[in-house]
Amino acid sequence: MPTEQYLHGQMAKFLVRTQAITALFILLALAGLDFFFPTNYRLQAGLHGISSISALVLGTYLTHRAYALIRGVHINFHSLRYWLLGATALNFLGAVSGNWIYMRYRGQDGPKDWILANVPAFHNYMMEFKEFISLFPFPLMLAATFILFYYDDAIRARRDLTQLVGILILLAWLFLLLGFVAGLVLAKLRFV
Repeated sequence: MPTEQYLHGQMAKFLVRTQAITALFILLALAGLDFFFPTNYRLQAGLHGISSISALVLGTYLTHRAYALIRGVHINFHSLRYWLLGATALNFLGAVSGNWIYMRYRGQDGPKDWILANVPAFHNYMMEFKEFISLFPFPLMLAATFILFYYDDAIRARRDLTQLVGILILLAWLFLLLGFVAGLVLAKLRFV
């Protein structure tokens, strides 16, 4: 017969996972609406929205694992490798789709022209910052993924490397969050 503590632990896991899945579904549905927006760039906007939100959600999940790495708590490295590989792939897709839609942003009569005419300070500061900061998560996650796969099980004995991987994940998440927020502000100002 299961103990009361076991049942509470299982219930907590179930509730946390249900909450996370529900939040992810709502966010992806929100980004999925871009596929139906009345523009010629709805495919690019939809792909970028879904990949960016997915990368941010997965990056947020990985930050919880990063704290365990930094503190030296035992974690499942086999699982972490594949979660990190998935996050790296999503960051790559987010960067590629972001650059794909960026062509529309800089195109003739695109959002850049409108923003420069109406709120030039936004472009001169925020967009210049976003253009570069959004590219940082991919190489940071790629470096962390490489370290985990290269050192395989030997990484368990290398506290310095596990801490480095944790720090790389946290930095990547910080840049993901900053780029995501700047992108949301841009979309609110002028949709592509």
